[in-house]
Amino acid sequence: MTLTFSFLADGEELQLPVSPVPFGWGTGSSPRELTVNGTGTLYLPGDPAARRGSLSFLLPAHNYPFCNSGAVLDPYHYIEIFDRWIRAKKIVRYVVPGVINARVVLEELTYEERDGSGDVYATLYLAESPALEAVTSQASAAATAGRAEMEVEQQYQSYTVVEGDCLSVICRRYYGDGSAACYNALARYNGISNPHLIWPGQVLTIPPKDQMGL
Repeated sequence: MTLTFSFLADGEELQLPVSPVPFGWGTGSSPRELTVNGTGTLYLPGDPAARRGSLSFLLPAHNYPFCNSGAVLDPYHYIEIFDRWIRAKKIVRYVVPGVINARVVLEELTYEERDGSGDVYATLYLAESPALEAVTSQASAAATAGRAEMEVEQQYQSYTVVEGDCLSVICRRYYGDGSAACYNALARYNGISNPHLIWPGQVLTIPPKDQMGL
């Protein structure tokens, strides 16, 4: 089974045209150092550190047999999107189905042409960016509750269907999950009797995933 590598930002999805193999994704912690007289230096477990990793992949200019379905045979199509996200300081959802589903920042993109074929060899450096949890005092509890209600409201989004869309792709874009369970739940939430039938111009409500019973 070929893994797909997708990046999602503000409803825009970018899938790599060739799946990178091998690929890596690391984790660790920030240990605390303690000096004990007569014993020396000890290390104690620290807080978890953000995951980091890199992807080295081919951006083909030609339709090779190993290209993924829907690949755009213009390497700079992908480079321009990554460059735009990096410059805009976007938080991006990095998805490898069944393996990785993480919020990340794109630290750096390097690329080069090597052999005159027009193909581009690129390396993308990633760092995890977990959502921060707010810490509040008792004195600010009322204000915090009000902000929390606003945040819940803001989690609901609207999406206007365009030509070529299907519910599985929309679910993968917003939830990182294109399974039948997810797109059937989204269809029910929007009162759609046939989840395989949507049309351009149709406006969908995209709720938080837990509001669909998943």
